[in-house]
Amino acid sequence: MNSPSSRPPDTSRRWRLPIVFMITLFVAYIDRLNITFALPLMADEYGWTNEQVQQYGSQLIGLFYAAYGISNIFLTPLTASWGTRKNLILIICLWSIFTALGAFVSQILMLLLATRILLGLSEGIHVPMMMTATKSWFPPHERGRANSIVAAGIFLAFLLSPLFLVPMMAEFGWRSGFHLLAFIGLLLSLPLVYFFVYDKPELSPSIQDSELAYIREGLAEEQKQQDSGLNWRQAIRIPGFLFFIGIGVGNNLIGVGLSSWIPTYFTEVRGIPFEEVSWLVAAPYAFSILGLLIWSVLGDHYSIRAMIAGICGILAGLALLLALQVDSLLAVVIFFSLGTFFLCSFQAAEFALLQRILPQDKFASFSGMYNGMAILLGGGLGPALMAPIIGDGEGTWSITVVAVIYGLMLLGLYRKLKY
Repeated sequence: MNSPSSRPPDTSRRWRLPIVFMITLFVAYIDRLNITFALPLMADEYGWTNEQVQQYGSQLIGLFYAAYGISNIFLTPLTASWGTRKNLILIICLWSIFTALGAFVSQILMLLLATRILLGLSEGIHVPMMMTATKSWFPPHERGRANSIVAAGIFLAFLLSPLFLVPMMAEFGWRSGFHLLAFIGLLLSLPLVYFFVYDKPELSPSIQDSELAYIREGLAEEQKQQDSGLNWRQAIRIPGFLFFIGIGVGNNLIGVGLSSWIPTYFTEVRGIPFEEVSWLVAAPYAFSILGLLIWSVLGDHYSIRAMIAGICGILAGLALLLALQVDSLLAVVIFFSLGTFFLCSFQAAEFALLQRILPQDKFASFSGMYNGMAILLGGGLGPALMAPIIGDGEGTWSITVVAVIYGLMLLGLYRKLKY
């Protein structure tokens, strides 16, 4: 007779969890992306020069990610004992309020910057809390797919946000996007978390014994192999942990920087009217969804997640460099699409690798440290690194350099983990 770990359970309630997480991440990412679509319209409204767009845009985007990173590092350990469910209910309410507030105080730049900081602080613990619950609900051989379902929310946000935010902002003003997203968080994300999210499978009233046994047996061997008696300071001594933080920083430098400036790149550099950029911005991210599916399935099946992400990271850097060098608009979209297709291989492997490295009972705090450092450094500096793409274009070669370095680091990590 097959053991529960090798035989599919009679039910699959566990797969509801990453779907709910995907939706909440989708809403959260549109909350942070709305400023990138607002920037061209804000520049027109306030009469900003191109240099001011780079300066103020980098501040509005970078301060969010700096606060987001700080929240990951310092607030996650403080709130971890509350559990995923309570934390998500709280932060969804907070980020909805701060998003709406940004529209109300937008005439004063300093106040708008303050709301971006508050938004970053409120969203910071989101990912660590979701990944903590996912590790409790899924055996290691299913985590690549489970985490990729969650991560799909990021790329769905990239794909769909321009398709409805661009025409809405063009018709009703850029503040309309802020108002809409505040309502979506409260009316969609909040009820889903309240009714479907439980910190551990044993707490769910709807899970059946066969599925619970399957999850427990799948986790048992991993728990035997891990030492959970670690404190915050000892986290940096975990083999591969600091190395992986460096990899996360590299990926965020490119990913956050690119997403921050693509709409402005098409309007300012390519001269495309704002109301016509929606498909140009969305097209590359359609390939991200395909990439997540392909890379997560291959990673789970062959256990070569880090190898795939490393090779694809290098290819992503080359594709993005070509996108900024070619003249044809079609070629730009094709190379941007290839870049995001390869770049998302890291999101397909990221938290499965982290869940392999970190112990369960410290995962929330330590994953918050990882996510915080990766976002604080990568997200905070990414918009500044990529700002030249809306200027004279000099310095864009740095994208490829960063991609090659973090790709080689991932290949080194594969040699160590074989995972």
